[in-house]
Amino acid sequence: MPKLAIAILASLAAVLACPVSMGGAPTNSVTPDPSGLIADNSAPAERAYPYYANTPEELIPFRGIEPYFRYWTTRLPFRGPGAAYPDPKGLKTLRVGLLSPNRKGPEGPRGERTKKGIELAFIEAEKARRPDQLPFELVYKEDSPQWGSAANIAVEFKDEDVLGFLGTIDGDATHVALRVALKIETYMINTSDPDPTLTETQIPWLTRVFPDDRQQCFRLALLAMRERGCERVAILREDSRPGRVGVMHFANYIRRLGHPPVQHFNYRPGAADVDTQIEGIKAANVDAVVFYGQPEDIGRLAARLRTEGVKAQFFGFDRLKEDGFKKTAGSAAEGTTITYFSNPGRTDSPWVDFVRRFERRYGEKPDVYAAYGYDGARLMIEAIRQVGPNRYRVRDYLASLDEWDGVTGHMIFDGRWDNIVPISTAQFHNGEWVFNPPPDLKNPKPIPQAKR
Repeated sequence: MPKLAIAILASLAAVLACPVSMGGAPTNSVTPDPSGLIADNSAPAERAYPYYANTPEELIPFRGIEPYFRYWTTRLPFRGPGAAYPDPKGLKTLRVGLLSPNRKGPEGPRGERTKKGIELAFIEAEKARRPDQLPFELVYKEDSPQWGSAANIAVEFKDEDVLGFLGTIDGDATHVALRVALKIETYMINTSDPDPTLTETQIPWLTRVFPDDRQQCFRLALLAMRERGCERVAILREDSRPGRVGVMHFANYIRRLGHPPVQHFNYRPGAADVDTQIEGIKAANVDAVVFYGQPEDIGRLAARLRTEGVKAQFFGFDRLKEDGFKKTAGSAAEGTTITYFSNPGRTDSPWVDFVRRFERRYGEKPDVYAAYGYDGARLMIEAIRQVGPNRYRVRDYLASLDEWDGVTGHMIFDGRWDNIVPISTAQFHNGEWVFNPPPDLKNPKPIPQAKR
């Protein structure tokens, strides 16, 4: 037999002997350690992590069927070169990028608060710098409303030799920047975008320290259905990408609990004509309304519903904690329940010290955007200090983390590099938010891969 034919047959036999799965998914089955967060007896890329933000089993889709493959329980590895590259010569600073939303846009104020937290982290890093260490330099870029501008900014970061970049809040911009991060091989730490679909790309150049809307959705679903006994729920959300993907999982979760939404309306941000939505909710005789949108809009809608005689319980997401909601809602805010990341009145040392330092510099208390911005910046600074000015080693350091402690609290990262820390709830009572502690999730249990 000719040598070429023998070589081809040998190669074919090797391929056939190697098990593969549909869609190129790995076929190795990981058996997680039931007593730990991850399976320590396997390579990092093969460990089994808690499934989909540690969503309760009763809310997982098709929970009665064992799937052929379960995505997002393992981390996609990066096997490219780069970690062994020598450090660049002649560096005078260690550059880190910051992609921030347009100051005149709807996310502008949150972006400014995020920026303050990030700046504080770099100011403190400079104060703690040893004489033999290079200083950090923050490269600030502001996004524009034009679709795709975040892609150009990410390329500019690469041209300016940043070792990683931080940002942003807007889901559209973050999605675009993330895909460019894959191409320019520069790590991104997201500090403020709650879009659940962001990390479904599983691009191994992103860590998100900001808990996403999946955690908020299943907490709201269980709270409304299980604890409050609601059965007829209306969803009222803004007509935007954040509004659409923000409540997407909530609608699915309550459907799996046996009570799909009886009404699902949207409205344009800032719209005054909402008669159709109000009348539809009134006609449905609901016992709960779940809001998603800018806090000022939600406050006006809540007040209008109460004026129209709707007595349903009000639920919402973290943004209702901002003052705009209670100012426009007035007395209608009373009794509203929201999900939130943590109690801002915490008394633990890391949080109290951070609040004190932030107030001393900026003359105001930090919110979650400032706090997660600070933590994201500290995490990037830590990675660069630990591994040096090499983007690939920075990636390896950040992508290998399973847990980390910040001023916002303890973080637990899942198979998509999402922080799945349990979140709190709060109820508006007598003019202030009263917080409830989050559920205990010190040791979330991974779900094993389907058997082959």
